[in-house]
Amino acid sequence: MRLLIFILVSGICIRSFAQPYEIELNKNWTFSKAGASKWYAATVPGTVHTDLLKNKLIPDPFFSDNEKKLQWIDSCDWIYKTYFNSDAHILPKDKIMLQIASLDTYADVYLTGKLIFQTDNMFRAYTVDIKPFLIPGIAELKIYFHSALNTVDSIAKSKLPLVLPDNNRVYARKAQFQFGWDWGPKFISCGIWKSIKIIAEDRKATGRTSKSSEPIAKLIQQKDSIGTSFYFEQNGKPVYIKGANWIPANIFLPEVKKADYTALILRAKNAHMNMLRVWGGGVYEDDYFYDLCDRYGIMVWQDFMFAGGMYPADKAFLENVKEEVKYQVERLKKHPCIVLWCGNNETDEAWHNWGWQDQFNLHGVDSAKVWEDLKTLFEDSLKA
Repeated sequence: MRLLIFILVSGICIRSFAQPYEIELNKNWTFSKAGASKWYAATVPGTVHTDLLKNKLIPDPFFSDNEKKLQWIDSCDWIYKTYFNSDAHILPKDKIMLQIASLDTYADVYLTGKLIFQTDNMFRAYTVDIKPFLIPGIAELKIYFHSALNTVDSIAKSKLPLVLPDNNRVYARKAQFQFGWDWGPKFISCGIWKSIKIIAEDRKATGRTSKSSEPIAKLIQQKDSIGTSFYFEQNGKPVYIKGANWIPANIFLPEVKKADYTALILRAKNAHMNMLRVWGGGVYEDDYFYDLCDRYGIMVWQDFMFAGGMYPADKAFLENVKEEVKYQVERLKKHPCIVLWCGNNETDEAWHNWGWQDQFNLHGVDSAKVWEDLKTLFEDSLKA
């Protein structure tokens, strides 16, 4: 399959916003295993594994063979809740929006006991109007996380006898490394891994401007006698690329702090690297990562989050991916460091060279369907 590539162009998007009233909801959370009666203090942003560890309910996940002993966590459902004051500051406002930067991953969100929306993608932000659900007084916000392991296994079972290589993780829009990789442990986890807040406002927009930026290098692809070139130019001159593959800096994503990003990017800069490739089995990184790359002149090869697997192409999955891509490209387009968007990591290589057809009994019609689905995702839907 041809490498799917996007090069960003400049543009201006003008939006306007009234001065909003904001309530940060990153404190005073508790969590519990579904069906249990005891609640414990939770950290938001965070993960269930780090919350269990901070409450001394599990041993260090990275010590000895504790990884094996802690696999039960991923088979459970977990509940998080907090309370906030629904008072005169917000109730009269025209719009009262709950903004969740991201949830990991399959979650039901309840307000005052009513289901207000559900999530199924940790690479998307979610905003919902909660004004119809609010009443004066103290409101309870509760998030029920379904086991991602159980969810993908259930989806995969419904597709039998067809089995997609090489792990049921391919059905989840969730960081693929969490299901185990050659460089790290298997902790599938869940949680409120990014910030959450309420924004109340009276009217629409009248004046903030956001601007996308030119990338700091130009990709050159020209036909010649032996094929097509592939190199970057900066100020009209070819650039020799020296770089590295960027994987998440911590298994538990919210544990990565600004100081960690700074230290790692400076190491790359001091090693005279000029490009980092954000690997497709991880996550679209925090804005601060890209801010640092902008500042220190480090180009970014940005994968979309697909790695080492054959992915489905049913309507719901494709629509979910389209919304993810739309959100992430819009979020990151202001960063001139991003010089290339790449469709995936190793799916073409894996299909043609890793023996999956025999390993997963994919022949004839089944083999053709798996390959056509992949082309539909990466050559049609993702590109659009």
